[in-house]
Amino acid sequence: MMQIAAVGSDAFIIGFRLAGIDNVFSATVDNIESTLKSVMSDQRFGIIVVHNDEVRHISGATKDMMLQSIKPVLIQIGGEEGELRRKVKATIGVDLYKTS
Repeated sequence: MMQIAAVGSDAFIIGFRLAGIDNVFSATVDNIESTLKSVMSDQRFGIIVVHNDEVRHISGATKDMMLQSIKPVLIQIGGEEGELRRKVKATIGVDLYKTS
């Protein structure tokens, strides 16, 4: 069974930990790229969540690798709710915000 992981600052990952996601990886600006690559190479993870602010600090080659990755799927969040809604729907094929 594939697992979900969250990578980012302590402030970002605490919400995932509180939601019951055990696979959270604290990263700073200095080690975000190496931490993200390490988590991406772990076959346990099917979805990796990372904040847009952290993605700004990684190289173009790693960003390309993230965009092209099918397994795991990388979801960048942060910013407006509409953007998150679109990304979740595109990733899992279901609009979680739809009420009827």
